[in-house]
Amino acid sequence: MPLSGQIHRQLMDAILDGTLTGALPSERELAETFGANRHAVREAIKRLQQGNLVEVNQGGATRVLDIPAHAGLDLLPELVIARGTFNDEATVGVLELRACIGADAARLCAERSPHVGAHLLDLLPHDAMSDAELSATGAAYWTALVTGTNSLPYRLALNTLMAGLEAIDDSPTAKHFMAALRDESRRTADLEQLARTITRSDPAAAHATATRLLNTSITAVRNAADRP
Repeated sequence: MPLSGQIHRQLMDAILDGTLTGALPSERELAETFGANRHAVREAIKRLQQGNLVEVNQGGATRVLDIPAHAGLDLLPELVIARGTFNDEATVGVLELRACIGADAARLCAERSPHVGAHLLDLLPHDAMSDAELSATGAAYWTALVTGTNSLPYRLALNTLMAGLEAIDDSPTAKHFMAALRDESRRTADLEQLARTITRSDPAAAHATATRLLNTSITAVRNAADRP
């Protein structure tokens, strides 16, 4: 990781855990603290600004912004894994958001695009699939379903969630989280039932089936967090 990236990571972690609030130290002070040149510090602050974590005032202090009021969904992977530690509470929140969007997307797909159900039946997992194949098939399944809502905002939300999940997958501390998602993706019977509720244009049943399916990973992560 380049030096500016390391500085960005450390500053972001400090902002997320609340140890860095108010005004940031000056560029000169940060450069001395990190043993870096001011250009690297400036690049790190620019990335914080792009993530709506700080406000840069020309000629004045750079201030930390209120995260709930300013940050976006692209911050989700950073909330889940901060300072190399897995945050189970944030993870459950991400999965709850995913379940809400997924269940409503299933309802809308059944209502607006029942023909998509036939395609979903072609995207069911099987036992011989590797983890990589399972992940790709699962992504294709939910992408087709969400596309069937004919809703660009839902499609963009899916893009953000999928990018976040890919980022989380890179962390060695997220093993139980990714295991829960893989177990969910192997529920062929539930995925088939969801596809068939969409095919017969049954929005209520599609919503209920998707909710039940997506809640399995939430339960698994909660159970893993409760283990000593």
